[in-house]
Amino acid sequence: MIDTRLVSLARLKSRDMYENHYFSHVSPTYGTAYEMERKAGISARVMGAENIAKAASVARAHQLFMGSASHRANILDPRHDAIGIGVVTTPYGVYVPQLFIGD
Repeated sequence: MIDTRLVSLARLKSRDMYENHYFSHVSPTYGTAYEMERKAGISARVMGAENIAKAASVARAHQLFMGSASHRANILDPRHDAIGIGVVTTPYGVYVPQLFIGD
């Protein structure tokens, strides 16, 4: 299911990566996905799973996620029952973080 709290956090993360010129699972502003989720008051049995992509388009980002064993595993992990995706479009393409939690 789509979790609007995770969508908001993923949007913050995508904007942060673009504005602060980095591409990493650890934000200099927000820390890790787990830290972002905790600071936002999210509590779940499974937290902190994150995929990130920087690509020419959202379709290409999806291809990259599904073509990578570890990213695909996050998407298909049965423990994850909620997702938030935040996309920022830039002159250089898109930043696409996916955040996952599960109860």
